[in-house]
Amino acid sequence: VSLRFIMSEEQQKRRQTESQLEAIEQQIRETQDLTSAKANIDELRRGYEKDSNFDKGVVYLQQHYKSARKVRGDGNCYYRAFLYSLCENLNTNETELKRITALIKASMEEVVKIGYEQFALEMFWEEMVELLESLPKDFHAQLNEENATSDYCTWYMRVLTAAQLKSDPDRFVHFLEGDYFDIPTFCQREVEPMGKECGMVQVLALAESLKVTVEIEYLDGHDFGEKLTKHSFGEGGLTLTFLYRPGHYDILYKN
Repeated sequence: VSLRFIMSEEQQKRRQTESQLEAIEQQIRETQDLTSAKANIDELRRGYEKDSNFDKGVVYLQQHYKSARKVRGDGNCYYRAFLYSLCENLNTNETELKRITALIKASMEEVVKIGYEQFALEMFWEEMVELLESLPKDFHAQLNEENATSDYCTWYMRVLTAAQLKSDPDRFVHFLEGDYFDIPTFCQREVEPMGKECGMVQVLALAESLKVTVEIEYLDGHDFGEKLTKHSFGEGGLTLTFLYRPGHYDILYKN
């Protein structure tokens, strides 16, 4: 078998894989909003077997939360959920709106100190600042435009997360999972690229970066007693609440 034949066969497989991924991404764009309208918690039961741990978990959630907002499952769901929930909370909290806006405005100088190039970030930073300065308003339509504000600000959330991790590498390195042993490599491969899912260390870093509290209910199919596992990250005046299901985050609204 010639080397040329082997290479062309490998190239063909790679093209097929890329085409399949593009088709999946296109289907996701056509069937899932970036962020949905609010829905009753009961809708989360769809697709779960009755009396399964997932089903029982939704019953528990119904007792404590009135609604949920689904976020597109494209690998950016946590950062997108964080952005949307942050804006919702800031819409009704003038004090925190001023604080977060000032923090984001000052963040450019901080991330440049960490090692990022200002010219590469300015467009994304400006989009984030403009969004915050436009609040309070109904921003739902704006954050559902494809390849626009939501994506720009979601990526800036990733930059803030990576900058926070790099600001204290000796502390955060102990939270890394898998084959990662240094923060710069982890950020380059798992935080900065769009489409990379968010783990607990990123959740912690972003919460600390903006000085907010994040609460996450874990609906992961495990046996549970009287309540689901719930973790809290960071400390701050705002509390953002999310639902975790394997590989995905949505927004929760308390009763």
